[in-house]
Order: sequence, then C-alpha cells, then structure tokens
Amino acid sequence: MISMTINFMWYTQTKKSILFGLFALTVLSSYAQSSATFAQKLFQAFQQKDTTFLTGELASNFSIAGHTDSGAKFRLNQIIKNYQVSKIEIKADTKVKNRRITQLSFLDKANKLVNADALFNPSDKLVHLSLFDQLYGMQRMDKAQLRAVIPFENHNGSIYLQVKINDYDKPLRLLFDTGADGMAVSQQLADRIGLKITREKNASVVGGLAKIQISENNRVGLDTLNIEKQSIAIFPEMGRDGDGIIGNTIIRRYITHIDYDKNLLSLYEFGGFQYSEQGTLVPISMPSGVMLLPGQLDITQNKSYPGRFVFDTGASYDLICFRPFVRQNKLLVSGFRPEAQAATVSMGISSPTFLGKSHQFAISPLPPIAGLPVTLMGGTADNEQWQPGVDGSIGIRLLSRYNITINLAESEVFFAPNKLHALPQDFLIRNHQFGWDNTGLLKALGSVGTPPNGSALKNGDLIHQIDGYYVDQLEKNPKLIDQIRLKAKVNEITIILKDNTQITL
Repeated sequence: MISMTINFMWYTQTKKSILFGLFALTVLSSYAQSSATFAQKLFQAFQQKDTTFLTGELASNFSIAGHTDSGAKFRLNQIIKNYQVSKIEIKADTKVKNRRITQLSFLDKANKLVNADALFNPSDKLVHLSLFDQLYGMQRMDKAQLRAVIPFENHNGSIYLQVKINDYDKPLRLLFDTGADGMAVSQQLADRIGLKITREKNASVVGGLAKIQISENNRVGLDTLNIEKQSIAIFPEMGRDGDGIIGNTIIRRYITHIDYDKNLLSLYEFGGFQYSEQGTLVPISMPSGVMLLPGQLDITQNKSYPGRFVFDTGASYDLICFRPFVRQNKLLVSGFRPEAQAATVSMGISSPTFLGKSHQFAISPLPPIAGLPVTLMGGTADNEQWQPGVDGSIGIRLLSRYNITINLAESEVFFAPNKLHALPQDFLIRNHQFGWDNTGLLKALGSVGTPPNGSALKNGDLIHQIDGYYVDQLEKNPKLIDQIRLKAKVNEITIILKDNTQITL
C-alpha cells in the first residue's frame, strides 16, 4: 500500500509537471508571437518614420522617461523620425508577475548594437522601452542605488534646498517646486550670477501665460551631487520667498524620497526599488512636464467631482481648483460656503479666489480627508479663456502630511503617513489661517484677504490657547475647532500665544 501510494503521488506530480510544461510552452509560444508582431511594427515605424504603426501597441500608461499621454507621444514621434535603426532582433522573453519583458537589440546607423528591454502589460501593450528612456536621459538599472542624501529646510512643509549654480560662490536657497517643470530665478539674480540668455519662450503660469527667457547648459550643485547641462528660466521677478525654484529637474533624474520626519531628501538611481514604509502607491501621469494625481473632491456631501490635479510642492495651500474646473462643475453655486475671499498671484497674473471647507477630498486611492480646506478660483477677463489642461493643484499643506517617494520610471508615487498625518486640518478664524507646522506646533500661517480690525496676530506666531482651549485639547478633539469657528462668526475670540501675549480677534 505504501509503495502504491508513493507511485500514485509520483504519477500525479509528474502529470502536473508535464501539463505545466505544456502550458509554459504555449505561453512562451504566445509571447514569441506577440514579441515578433511588436518588433515588426516597431521596425516598420522606424523605416517609414510613422508612429501610426504603433498606435494599437501602446498601453494607456505608456511612458518615455516619465512623460505620459501627449508628452510621451511627442517624444515617441521625435524618436521615430530622428533615430536610425537598420535591424531589430528579439533576444528573449521573460514573465515577471503578470507582465512580460522582451529583450531586444537594435542596430543603429553606426552599426552599433544597442540592447533594450520592453515591458508589456497583461494585455500585451507596451508600457515602456528602455531605449526610448535612455534617449531622453533616463537610465534604468537592475537595482536602485542611493546617490545622495540631502538635508532640507522645512518651512511649514515647503522644502528649501541649498543649491550652487556654475561658478557663483554663494549657495542659493531654492524652493523645491514640483509644480514647475524646471528651474527658475529672477532677472536680478540671473544678472548677478552671470547667466547667459540663449532663447525665449511662453510659459504657463496660474491664470495665464508669461514670456520668459532661458539660459541653457548650466551646472547645478546639490550637496555632493552635480547636474550638468541644466536649463534655467529667467522671470522678470519671482515674487516669493527664497532665491528661486528648482522644479522637476530632480525627479526626472532620480527616484526622490522626501522624509518629512527627518527633513531629508534621498535620491536613488532608477531601478528596482523597495518601498520601506507602510503606505499606498498612487499612479501618476505627466503629459506636459508636471506630475498629475487622480483626485476626488466632494465639495459638499453627495456632490462629488473627479479630476486630475498637479502634484505641487511649490504651493503653500492644501488644494486649489482652477477656473475651468470650477466653472464646468458650478462649484461656487453648488452649496459651497466661502469663509474668505482673496487672490492668487502667479508671475504678475492675479485671479480672485474663495476659500472654504470641503466635505472631503481624496488622492485616489488614498482614504478621503474630511474637512480639507479648498480654494476655488473665480473668473476674470484674463483667466476665463485660460485652458491649463488640469483641474487644480494639490499643495504642500496636504502633501507634507506624508513621507513621499516619487518614481517617474514607474509612473507612481508612494505615500506613507508621517507623524503629522493625524493632526487636525488647517482652519480659518476671521480670515486668519492656523495649522500645525513640521514640528507639530500650532501656529498662525498668515491672513487671507484683509484681517478684521487691524489684528496684531503675525505670521508664525505660536499658539498656546484659543478661546480657553489648550492646543493639545484641540488636537485630541477637532470638533472644538468647529465650535470656535462657529462662535467667531458673531463673537470675539481670545488667543494666547506661547509667550503669553493675548490677542483678540
């Protein structure tokens, strides 16, 4: 009986192995056929200088060096038209989870063999091809290697980096601004550094367009890291704190990890990367130089609006909805109750704004954030024709509640809640904005519009009590904040600062 059992088990296992082997051969045969079809169409595209051969071969999230949608298609068109290929060979097919990697070799115009990997999704559509990435400066390694760890100055979530440009001996204090596709300084600073103007262009700013000058082929130093051949935009004036901005220059070259708990920026080569914290992956797109996140705004309960929002570390608010999105969804007349009116100014272009509290907002698929402050953009003659191509911008007051890893090579951002995540949302009392800073202290963040009665409360004042409640009471019971805000509509509110100064609003 024992012998028979063993033989039966051997037979069963052998049969399974044979069946699996036949299945594997079928899969490999299917892969080979799919790879051959793709290689043929890719070769035809190169020979005919026509991307339409690849129209049905691209995944919806197809990317080139992190650029997606129209940005990827523009770069694909440039590659197909200008890169010379005389031969394409298939080397191997490999299955990784439910996706296929096809190893290809290209014979270029110099008769040099160039090896590349093509990643396909479960529907056999191309997600990315390493050759295309390389032609736009993105190198994919087998494993992500740490290149630099850079300390940053944390100002209420805004990230400031010490940066050196060319041979200018003084380090500059630049805002890390993912809402900008590159670097920018003012004309005054550009003259001081000695930047050479090489061309002009129109740039999109919040509310419209502005003409700017460009200086190319500059050297940028970040701690121990040097970035060569960097273009820098020059605006007549910047109108913000610091010496300028450093935008997506960094994230296009490295996996970028922002640790708000330690105030450190870690940069890794693109490659296999393990996210070390508990968190959530969010898919991103980048059709025009800046990252877009999927979002869902519930302006009031049961009134929900999906949209695509800029991932904007250069913005000091939580969330702003741009004029076309506001107008299309009638957000200002959908039950929204503005608590203050102000204006947003970007590169000299001013747009009216209305601030209030949303029912909730979610960066999909993150859990919704209840009561998130939201700014809705009103209309002017300048911005009614403005078509930004996005629905709004997610700012640093929301983003800084997470430790964040940006991985353009995989078109994803990893969000891990940090020590500030559980604290109450920012709030308004009589046109004064309050919120918790990066060290967990409640402070006055500034005024919105014109504060009433010439208030003595200053930006940055540390708060000890509001209307008799200590800060730790407000942290444990955020409903007290709502009670104070309701009371402030008809009665004065007393605030006691950390230095025991008493201020009445």
